[in-house]
Amino acid sequence: MGLLPCWVLSGCGSGGTSPSASSASPDGSPSPPPGTPVSAGTFSTVVPQGWTNTITNQTEVQKLSTDGRVAYLVEQGPPGQTQPNVNDVRANINVVVLTQTVPDDQVIPYLDSVSNNGATNLSATQQFILGGAIGHYITYDRDIQGTPGESRDLVVNHGTSTYHIVLNTSQFAFNQQLAGLQAVLTVWRWSSS
Repeated sequence: MGLLPCWVLSGCGSGGTSPSASSASPDGSPSPPPGTPVSAGTFSTVVPQGWTNTITNQTEVQKLSTDGRVAYLVEQGPPGQTQPNVNDVRANINVVVLTQTVPDDQVIPYLDSVSNNGATNLSATQQFILGGAIGHYITYDRDIQGTPGESRDLVVNHGTSTYHIVLNTSQFAFNQQLAGLQAVLTVWRWSSS
């Protein structure tokens, strides 16, 4: 079983129209979202169209690796006209394989702990399925150097590892850039090893 339809994932947090889960090819069969295939060892997915693979940027990887190994990192500049403290955040989607596994019964408290680091307006925790593995996610607001930011934070256990998947962007761009996260999740496949 794959990921639940993407509209389920966009059901919390900011309002607005959510992108469709997939498009249909001329023969009527679903086609994956556009993007460049990428393998991260224990899973494969895509770099969404319009996003840049920055996994080799050691400065950015270092910022995200305090709790584990960064397995995936893509970035996208602000859409539209850049406006200071409104739409001036370079968005990222990152996947960190946590050093310490979060037990299934501790995933929700783990997600809620973002409030200890300045996150506000936490949504209710929602469940999702990623390649057959059950995970949970929340959406919340946070300040990004003076710009109102918004994040979608997902945690899923697979095998003996915990995968922490995050979209960080401005509130202004959240609904638009959520499509990138949905593309990543829609074509996500666990590697058989």
